[in-house]
Amino acid sequence: MKKLLYLFLSLVLVAGLAACSGSSGGSSESSDFTWTREGIFTDENGNYLMVSPSTDEDHPGQWAVTMMLGEEAHGWFIAQEGEALHGNLDTEYDDYEGDFIVTITEEGEDGLMVAVEGGDTYHFTMEETPEVIGTMKINTEGLGSFAYGLEGEEVEFDDEFPTQSAVDNLTEPRTYVIKAKPDEGYKFVKWTKDGEDFSTEPEITVDVDSDVEFIAVFEVDE
Repeated sequence: MKKLLYLFLSLVLVAGLAACSGSSGGSSESSDFTWTREGIFTDENGNYLMVSPSTDEDHPGQWAVTMMLGEEAHGWFIAQEGEALHGNLDTEYDDYEGDFIVTITEEGEDGLMVAVEGGDTYHFTMEETPEVIGTMKINTEGLGSFAYGLEGEEVEFDDEFPTQSAVDNLTEPRTYVIKAKPDEGYKFVKWTKDGEDFSTEPEITVDVDSDVEFIAVFEVDE
């Protein structure tokens, strides 16, 4: 999950830098071949590849490509050339020294092969995205914070960056432990669940398998 998050952040960073840097030249080559493979792909070594059509006005008709090889990230916009995506994923903004020129072609029923010029060849298959069965939201009313985690985990408060809002998407039923803590001068009153009173205990254990919202309610301690 950490790698997947890094992958998304890398692509966002690339898009933001591209918007600031202006056009880098190059455009998609005319072809009757229609490129359809986009999304998140992985290989047997846990590397990630993300391919999506460019939405950046400075790179029309190109493809936003990010590769995550271990902790090494490469990402930029490259063009379609015939039946392949081809271009340089190295930019002045990353820590990689030298060009990172790739040729990406379709492989098998849903895979992609990435050949790095002067380097290795990687074989990726489509990452299956689990279906989200529900979203858990946790919020606060009044001055206070909360901490939460899966049952069995150590749940600790972050005093430096207190949590006052959180969202978790669930792909399977989960049991959470949620703790509330009032700020100085306030007291914890109750938890609500979907707008209804739920518990007056600051620590609750809840089973979640669908959309739900918990709110920790705090009031001034007079």
